[in-house]
Amino acid sequence: MNYTNSFIFRALCSILIGLLLVLNPERMTVALVMIIGILFGISGCYSLINYLIATKSKEVYYKPVFPIVGLGSFLFGIFMAVFPELFIAYLMFVLGIIIMLAGANQIFTFIKFRKVIQTAWYMYVFSLVVLGMGLLILLKPMETASLPFLILGYTSIFYGIAELINGVRIKKAQKVFNKLQKQL
Repeated sequence: MNYTNSFIFRALCSILIGLLLVLNPERMTVALVMIIGILFGISGCYSLINYLIATKSKEVYYKPVFPIVGLGSFLFGIFMAVFPELFIAYLMFVLGIIIMLAGANQIFTFIKFRKVIQTAWYMYVFSLVVLGMGLLILLKPMETASLPFLILGYTSIFYGIAELINGVRIKKAQKVFNKLQKQL
């Protein structure tokens, strides 16, 4: 494959990945959580297997400590891999509450110190937006969890289009250059 074709190949891959992310953001979110869960499970399982091997080995000069973190990683990974939607919903629920509390705290702070510090009206608006975003996360956990995939997907599509245009332009320039080389 020549240099110009690699531009086009990269562009088409980027556009394809972008389309997958944009057309299925919730599915991609679930898939990512499952992959992370599997990786947690594998690392925990590895720790547990090493512990079992070490306890049976005659070459070990000390009794190994039970890998509580390994067991926790294994169980947490299995939970994430088997119940990814539940994990996402719980995580987004906690995140939504924290963001709502942050917005509410800002508003209460502005009110408390309004005699000492003058706060512009738009600061209240910013705090209300933060509060509203927390509420949105609580009401639409999967959609808000998928938002980064949408952004990544659209970015990947735009990158792929730009790369495709560059690849075509470079290919045309290469043809012109080769023609000029033959004329000399």
